[in-house]
Amino acid sequence: MHLLRSVHLLPLLVLLAFLGACSKEKARMASLVDENASPADLGAPFLYGSNMGYYSGWTDVQLAELLIGNSEKDIDGVGVNSLRPAMYDHFVKRWGYDIRLGAFKKYQQLGGKDHTIFLNGPDDAHRDQTKYCEGVQSKTFANLYEPIWTSSGTVNADNYYANYVYNVVKTYGPYVKYWEVWNEPDYTSNWRATQTWTKSDPNPCDLRNFAAPIQSYVRMLRITHEIVRQLDSDGLVCVGGLGYPSFLDAILRNTDNPEGGKTSADYPKKGGEWFDCLSYHVYPMYYLGDNPNSDAAAKAVINHKNDFQAVLDRYAYDGTTHPKKAFIVTETNIPRKTIGGYAGGDDIQRNFLIKAAVAAQKAGISGLYIYSTAESKPLAEASDPYHAMGFYQRLSSGPYQATITPGGTAWRTVSTLLGTRLYDPAETGKLQLPANIDGGAFYSADDDDYVYVLWAKTTGASETASAEYSFPTSFSLKTAEQFDWKNKQTSVTGTILLTGSPVFIKP
Repeated sequence: MHLLRSVHLLPLLVLLAFLGACSKEKARMASLVDENASPADLGAPFLYGSNMGYYSGWTDVQLAELLIGNSEKDIDGVGVNSLRPAMYDHFVKRWGYDIRLGAFKKYQQLGGKDHTIFLNGPDDAHRDQTKYCEGVQSKTFANLYEPIWTSSGTVNADNYYANYVYNVVKTYGPYVKYWEVWNEPDYTSNWRATQTWTKSDPNPCDLRNFAAPIQSYVRMLRITHEIVRQLDSDGLVCVGGLGYPSFLDAILRNTDNPEGGKTSADYPKKGGEWFDCLSYHVYPMYYLGDNPNSDAAAKAVINHKNDFQAVLDRYAYDGTTHPKKAFIVTETNIPRKTIGGYAGGDDIQRNFLIKAAVAAQKAGISGLYIYSTAESKPLAEASDPYHAMGFYQRLSSGPYQATITPGGTAWRTVSTLLGTRLYDPAETGKLQLPANIDGGAFYSADDDDYVYVLWAKTTGASETASAEYSFPTSFSLKTAEQFDWKNKQTSVTGTILLTGSPVFIKP
């Protein structure tokens, strides 16, 4: 399954806060950002995810083994615990809905959980034939406005999208947490148009991945939400990999009414009522300007979330009037090589991956899905930033010949050391970190102890930074074990010398 991806190239604004629609999810997420929460109330572990993609000669299960690991085959993996595959309509129509069921069972056996599936790709027989602008056929489903359910309460097979979603959710619901509606529906090559979307609805001609009215997208959210609520009470419906807060604004102010998104008896709810989770994509190298370093890159991930949350707040999805939304980042990375003037390199990539995982948890994001399994070209031949993103170097031969990148090693380290731990804001506050140091405290309920992640903040165009840190006397810490990005262990006492590369301190 080939993963669609894109670049939302120009600075815009992005993302929202954390939380689901159900009360259990709401209480759980609120505790993650509550500085007074006790360690027992910190919520669920973070998802260290990965996109999968397609690599010739490799099956999905073999790719999962590279990502998650398989002790029976002495495959260490890279610390991934959640996957983001596609499940295209044209794929399941050809091969059957259960074609990947065995693979998902294997993911679970390997240790994968709470996966994300993006729902996409109508079969030609199910594709909307309408041309909403000259010469451009819609890329979404036909018959969206057929009834979702029959009079007997079964899904309506004449509503192609509803029938597709119903069967995918029924088949894969036990393994999936996040149901992502479309992949980058707001992708556009006309950035200027995005600046108008808070005032007027997006022109289908500008939506290269969707090519249909915003009301059709809201309709898909509604269909997905009704089906997921019936079949998968723990599942969360997500808007799919957004890049522009202005597109979110258009979702929130429209119903699924094809007559201009107006509220009516048949279309009583606007878009915000039909999703629980906001998925967004961010490739930070496009937003760094004259500050191309890993701290600025990690901050860009959070800035995007805050921009989306600002839109949600305007429509009262603020945790008071309406429940907050959960957040996941389903594509992010920076390249392992400087290309086209954008930040890149082994040091900045590996530092970014650790810092972004820490920053995301501090911001209440449920998980990061890194792009991608492996680099698409040998590094020397990479001419596009996306060529040089992956946990492994280019997979030029069959299973299981693969060479891990420094970024893959760093992801494995942060997941290994923090994967079962929960971010603790109260304990982090006790660290009294000065302005030139960042990090966080992560609690293990099983071990009733903490691991502290610390680093000296980088500035400008360098990953070189230095700072000294001593734990406050209240910690009574005399000696501790320190782990670097390779998970190499050393003992430390007294003052800790920090660099721009994060270290993990375990008393």
